[in-house]
Amino acid sequence: MGLKPAYENKLLAFTGVVGNLAHNKIKTININCSLDEASRLLINTSINYLVILKKNIPVGIVTKQHFSNSNLKDSDTKSEFVSKIMDTHLISVQKNEPVFETLMFMLKHNINHLLVMDGKQSLGIITQKDWLSVQVNYPTQLIKKIREADSIAKIVTIRKESKKIIWDIFIKEENAVSLTNIITIVNDAIGKRIQELALAEMVTKGKGDAPVNYAWIGMGSEGRKAQTIRTDQDNGIIFENVAADEYNKVKDWFLEFSAIVVNGLNECGFPLCRGNIMATNPNLCNSIDKWKELFEFIITKAARKELLEASIYFDFRCIYGKEELVNELWTYLFESIKKHNFFMRHFSENLLEASRPPIRKWKWRMPTNFNIIPPPFDIKREGTAPLDAAIRLLALHNEIRETNTLKRLQAILEKGNMPKSLADNVHVAFDFILKLRFKLEFTMDTEILTIDHTVNPKDLIPIELRKLKDALKTIYELQDYAFKEVTGMNIPWSMK
Repeated sequence: MGLKPAYENKLLAFTGVVGNLAHNKIKTININCSLDEASRLLINTSINYLVILKKNIPVGIVTKQHFSNSNLKDSDTKSEFVSKIMDTHLISVQKNEPVFETLMFMLKHNINHLLVMDGKQSLGIITQKDWLSVQVNYPTQLIKKIREADSIAKIVTIRKESKKIIWDIFIKEENAVSLTNIITIVNDAIGKRIQELALAEMVTKGKGDAPVNYAWIGMGSEGRKAQTIRTDQDNGIIFENVAADEYNKVKDWFLEFSAIVVNGLNECGFPLCRGNIMATNPNLCNSIDKWKELFEFIITKAARKELLEASIYFDFRCIYGKEELVNELWTYLFESIKKHNFFMRHFSENLLEASRPPIRKWKWRMPTNFNIIPPPFDIKREGTAPLDAAIRLLALHNEIRETNTLKRLQAILEKGNMPKSLADNVHVAFDFILKLRFKLEFTMDTEILTIDHTVNPKDLIPIELRKLKDALKTIYELQDYAFKEVTGMNIPWSMK
């Protein structure tokens, strides 16, 4: 069977499982097999890959290329075992794993060979090279181009190309969740490459390498891996602690470095944050201890401004650099929340005060067949934001470090702290609301930086309006559930 056309493979990425892509020309052999026998298997058969087993567990892989690169003598092949040249970096997945998530995992971690399993049996191998060969313009090729880009100008061109691809896929498939996954992978790759270029520029300018290890963090929608095609920046820098007399010098280096990165991101189509939630803000470019002090202040004061900051900052994740710094900050955050338990009460109240879906207003409550159309509403402020906020609240309550809303939801469900029926409805609501946001953004002028998130229900067909009402009702129920779960109290009448 030949390779499928590129478009069919694009659809497969959204609808298929990885078992459909795996090569079946593999053979399993014991780790005590001689190199001579392994070589004959590869040369004299149609087998392309040998999966090495130890106690029936895959522990490595050998290909013809391994023999070519080994410079072995003939005598060695008879006396040595296959374990001498096998690649031990073998990761396996089950055949029913989604194609898209699997391929993006390979790309993110730079995995060349992935073993596909059917239960405990080896089914086949999938490689980055195979996927790239049929996907000239698909995200895998985009990532390759980004990693090889030697200037901001080239990255700008690649990002424009990525927008066209995302639009094309959305029109054909309309899978909003998968699209955000693509956008996250592409945007993260852009962010990492800009970091590398900025580090090189600092050296060229005579400023030297980074004085200490650091982590570049994404917050807000970037932290949640929920960026749409037009999202501004929310970032910061955590660097290692230094002696007091070195602090200002080190911080100045990182502020200058941050300016290069932030400007580079802006050139690539990530607008500057109007709220100044960026690493160029001295308050967000600090040592790990200073970040702990900032989080402690937010949690202990817990006023309106601080609660707004918490809703942005507490979605932080590592984009580039030393992830241990991010993990340390998460540990401190949970410890601080435990110590000041009133914070979660205030955060819960803020959840309901900040924004409620409009579903309780009378025009929204009327049956669709009454021909009473609800008024326009802000889908981000009254849809996406309250859903994300409720899941964030529950994630903090359950000490979940994951920042993506759907992964947080899954983790909460796995802990047994949400009814499955509600979790299923939230997943459906999230996907539908996100789909409407994509439609809205794709219909706007690409040169407009300020996005209008207003959705007019009269522009929706009846089935879309019904789904929208169901989604908003689910978000309302989720908010109520989160408040009760965290505070142990019923919803105050004034907040219903």
